[in-house]
Amino acid sequence: MTSIEQHPPAPTNRWFDPVELGQMSRPTMDRAIEAIDRGDLAEARNLCSAMRHEWRYLHDLMAEQLLGLVTFIQERFGENYVAEAWTSSMERGWRADVGKILNADRREIVKSLAATWRAHSTSGVGPHPGAFTIVEDDEKFTFTMNPCGSGQRLWRRGRYEGPNAYGVTQEAHDWSYGREGFPLYCTHCTFMNESLPIRWYGAPLYPSDPPENFDHDPCVWYWYKNPDDIPARHWERYGATKPAVSPATAGGTDE
Repeated sequence: MTSIEQHPPAPTNRWFDPVELGQMSRPTMDRAIEAIDRGDLAEARNLCSAMRHEWRYLHDLMAEQLLGLVTFIQERFGENYVAEAWTSSMERGWRADVGKILNADRREIVKSLAATWRAHSTSGVGPHPGAFTIVEDDEKFTFTMNPCGSGQRLWRRGRYEGPNAYGVTQEAHDWSYGREGFPLYCTHCTFMNESLPIRWYGAPLYPSDPPENFDHDPCVWYWYKNPDDIPARHWERYGATKPAVSPATAGGTDE
């Protein structure tokens, strides 16, 4: 009778089995819901806690890379080209979005803007975590960010300090709220919220007031129930005149 020689399993340099790799590639929310459905609340809690950090890393990376890009534009070509870059990029995409927002139910935009700021606040994790409040009065909703989850966190995390500091405006511009030394990342808000919507549709979208002191003051955005109630100062910043009736009140836009 011939014996069969037994051989030990071949050595492997694999770190994870296919099931583990498959789970890594699936949406964390799906995995958390499945854990809830099977009654594994501890695992669901762990997955939800982990998910709070997933988006923050990507969010902060993209925000800082964008700041680095506009700083390069300022240093290489001059800061007027920063204004041209914001204008060109937003013309390609944001313009159509503004038209859709102006045509939407204004009550629904409150929910959408809140969702936007929840995303920007990255679930309140990381250094100087983003946070905001919403207050309603008879004419508007006031979104108060302290700190703003993107631009103001870049400031408070020291990204405008030291030998590798990113750029601030060298002069005062209408697109820097009339301020010299204004953080370059935050200049996009003047284009996105006010000057370009005024140029495209005749009215600001989210009229805003930046922090007086980025170290401790809030950034404030407004959403008016009736766009005719937006104060004229949000036009005057850019040498524009508030129309008697805003396009949104008159029947929306052509987008």
